[in-house]
Amino acid sequence: MGDVLKVDTAALREAGTSLRTVAAEFDRANAHSDDVASHVGHAGLSDAIKHFAHGWDDRRAKMVDSIAGLADACTGIGDGFEDLDREFAKALRGES
Repeated sequence: MGDVLKVDTAALREAGTSLRTVAAEFDRANAHSDDVASHVGHAGLSDAIKHFAHGWDDRRAKMVDSIAGLADACTGIGDGFEDLDREFAKALRGES
């Protein structure tokens, strides 16, 4: 009976929030790169920045989806363990 499962649900939810922020930044990468490209002052460099940033749109979209999925999983796992803990506590107190 000495085995104990401890889950830091706050850390899981915080990870979910942080991962959502990362996904949003990746999602806005083209807008950021276009802004940078417009301020570099050299047409060739500007074109290179745009070409690089827009050249991996498909891969970036897949990464955004994956990161968002991880964010949802972290949040869901944290919430699930908290719900389970509340239900176990109610059962131990004889509540339904």
